Amino acid sequence: MTTDHPTPLAVAIPGTVLPFPSLARFRFRFATQDSIRLPDYPGSAWRGLLGLGLRRTACVTRQPTCDGCLLVQQCVYSTLFETPARPEEDYSALPHPFVLDIDPTAPRQLAPGAPFALTVHLIGAAIAQAPYLIHALGLAGQLGFGRAHGRFDLVAVDCEDQPGNGTWVPVYAAQDGVYQPPAPAPLVAPPAPEVLHLRLVTPLRIKRDGRFLGARDLTAADLVQTLYRRLRLLARLQGGDPDGFDLHQAARAAAGLRLQPQGLTWHEWTRYSSRQDSLMQFGGLIGGLTLDGPALPDLWPALWLGQWTHLGKGTAFGLGGYRVVSGSACREVSVGEIERARNQTQTPGKTMTADPPPGSGLWSQR
Repeated sequence: MTTDHPTPLAVAIPGTVLPFPSLARFRFRFATQDSIRLPDYPGSAWRGLLGLGLRRTACVTRQPTCDGCLLVQQCVYSTLFETPARPEEDYSALPHPFVLDIDPTAPRQLAPGAPFALTVHLIGAAIAQAPYLIHALGLAGQLGFGRAHGRFDLVAVDCEDQPGNGTWVPVYAAQDGVYQPPAPAPLVAPPAPEVLHLRLVTPLRIKRDGRFLGARDLTAADLVQTLYRRLRLLARLQGGDPDGFDLHQAARAAAGLRLQPQGLTWHEWTRYSSRQDSLMQFGGLIGGLTLDGPALPDLWPALWLGQWTHLGKGTAFGLGGYRVVSGSACREVSVGEIERARNQTQTPGKTMTADPPPGSGLWSQR
């Protein structure tokens, strides 16, 4: 393909498999035993409950932390949930090979017997560790949500036939306890649209020069470079081809993109960290945006893939999630989500503004 700008991804040809590790979307289906009131943004609660269940499932040494543990590089809990850097790595911590796909529109008040679900994306070698997650979430259900310890049962697990196609195949049913590993599906992006409409479904937290970017500051280059850094590192760690995500060429190509906000707004979210005994500000951008320009076909495969990997800060909590949508959905659904968030601003720590408040994202004392 001949273009006036460098090709930042080696798979810009339609129908080519992306140079990324295998990725599988699992949907865990539950039924409540007790009444459950989920937090307004349940990503933090799910992460905490999943981590507790996974640690009780996988940890054999029972050390209080993973630091200094002989099994830290092999343990399912540490490799999935803590993802320690190897001695030769330049990072203090590495991206986790899982993503919580949180639905911000799902009901928060659940009566006994009510069905609900959690979608988890697993990347690379983590796909083979799905049975550990099944056991961990089954155990987590008996530990329960929140201070009331509302309990729930794991009923079944499905896996999407191919990311984004909407066809879910059963892989586990609690009644028989048998897990059937899903067949690996190639990651192939559909044809690129002329104009790309994205809906930010969970807060997007991107930093530039040490500051989080608000609706007025976010550029196409910020979005593309943040995404490519994450995809490149995940590809290197989980068995893909990091050279397929060239940062320098992506940065040059991003200059050929135009970004237009569509109801883009900063949503502040505060969570309490029991580990740090402090409050954390986890706000970010929600709403819609459009991307168009001559570089879109070359950048499109990575932008399509980013729906399943998320991007920015806080992906372990399900933040940075977005979807490719139609133009009308980009505007209409985003405005609806923003209005819903406004209705929750009576809860301390939630505000809706165009830009992040001073100090947003920094630690604050309890």
